[in-house]
Amino acid sequence: MDLTFLQGDTIEDDLLRRDFTINAMAFSLLKDTFHGGEGSLKDIQKKVIRTVSNHSIDQDPLRMLRAIRYRCTLDGFDLEEGLKEEIVFKKEKILSIPGERIKAELDQILLSSCPAIGMKSLFESELILVLFPELKGLKNLGQNEHHHLDVLSHLLLMTEKISWAFEWAVQNHQEISLTQEDRLSLYYAALFHDMGKQDTYSRDEKGKIHFYDHETFSVQAAEKIMERLRFSNLMKMKVLRLIKNHMRMLNLSWETKETALKRLVNQMGEETPLLVLHTLADKEASRGILSIQIDEVVENNCLRILKLFNIKDIVHPPPFITGYDVMAFGYSPGPRVGQILDVIRQKQVEGEIKNREEALRILREKFEI
Repeated sequence: MDLTFLQGDTIEDDLLRRDFTINAMAFSLLKDTFHGGEGSLKDIQKKVIRTVSNHSIDQDPLRMLRAIRYRCTLDGFDLEEGLKEEIVFKKEKILSIPGERIKAELDQILLSSCPAIGMKSLFESELILVLFPELKGLKNLGQNEHHHLDVLSHLLLMTEKISWAFEWAVQNHQEISLTQEDRLSLYYAALFHDMGKQDTYSRDEKGKIHFYDHETFSVQAAEKIMERLRFSNLMKMKVLRLIKNHMRMLNLSWETKETALKRLVNQMGEETPLLVLHTLADKEASRGILSIQIDEVVENNCLRILKLFNIKDIVHPPPFITGYDVMAFGYSPGPRVGQILDVIRQKQVEGEIKNREEALRILREKFEI
């Protein structure tokens, strides 16, 4: 509900400035009268999202995204066919909108109860390729036997599978608490994580497709997009960490030792549950001919990692030594001190070092100048 004074000469003039007929209504507190734009009540009854005039999108191109957002948040509502066609025709106009306003609408689409509907609408209207031209090279880009979809279709399906991943964790008695920023980070990482595949596509002599080091290229492309849309530094960091590390859990095997899992949990820190959910959604959106084997391996390691995450000394191990201890062995302040502390901390996480005395012994044996 919006309490406001008249902006035009009449209430009818004001209602023509609204986004859609379904919110072009007003009630006069002074005269106790109801006013509705043409077709407002009928469109609500029919659950149709329609602009109030042929100039609405020209006046504010952000209404194209807002229409899709309403489709995701209003149960059973759909865009009028004419509006769908108009969005396709005028999609390039969205580029005139500041990045932060675009992101605000995208955030609400992704945080809605039906983000998959939003992604489908963005794809069908071609808005997604206008907003993110970095995705164009992924359309119809084939993959290997681990996938059944082209890369772009895989990314869109993965945004749908994030809710599945969360339910999987609950069913396996692993409660994961997500903030709004966590959820958005997951969705944007899902959308951006394979962008580098268009830059790293190759076939070997047997005809097998590879995307070596595509994570690095994906990180670079995602960073440019997030700068363009004015992401916060914190969210940008989370998204980039997920993209950079998204292959690590998929590459684990049945034989992966617990020390390696502890190292991964320590390095990911508080983002460990996000990486688990990202991995599960990625796996589920692939569904290639090796999916049964991948399911068993990935899901087993996801459970192992979530259990290790609940051990505080792995995520945030108490420091046995400090930089002053390292410098006491002849080192000057600088990056090398931090590198040595990282080695000691890694051995501590893996269980090789259990107290300060053992840490100092390793320091003496391996790093004394």
